[in-house]
Amino acid sequence: MAKTAKKGAKGRRPLIAGLDHVFLPTARFEKAWEFWTGAAGAEAVAQWGGGSHQAGHVRFGGVDLVVTQEDEDAEQPELGYPIEHGRPVLFFATPDLDALRRALSGAGARVLRGPLTTHWGRRAMTVKAGELVLAFVEKKPKTKGK
Repeated sequence: MAKTAKKGAKGRRPLIAGLDHVFLPTARFEKAWEFWTGAAGAEAVAQWGGGSHQAGHVRFGGVDLVVTQEDEDAEQPELGYPIEHGRPVLFFATPDLDALRRALSGAGARVLRGPLTTHWGRRAMTVKAGELVLAFVEKKPKTKGK
């Protein structure tokens, strides 16, 4: 019989609340934007930038995607992950970025950058997980009545 994961301690919130968004770097923003908002039928939420750095946010099947035109083989300066066209970066939400950093560091994960406040106003960090770079953004849980 296969082993199953241990259940979390009662009353403890998980440190990873779920997927926040997927970052999709591309060489040709207009083509990618046309695909997601046209052929794929995603909802356009926002678009910004211009020239060589255009970006946009779409929602597709309940998943938020951020499509950006980026120079390949560069490093994202704030969070320190490599930009590779066609290789998405998964951003997960956490209610407590500092506690998650302590837990991941204690488990031997290599924290690349953070926690830090990004240029878009949210606290974030990146972690190397095998071949993947995972990013975490702080998202405080909503309180009742708000």
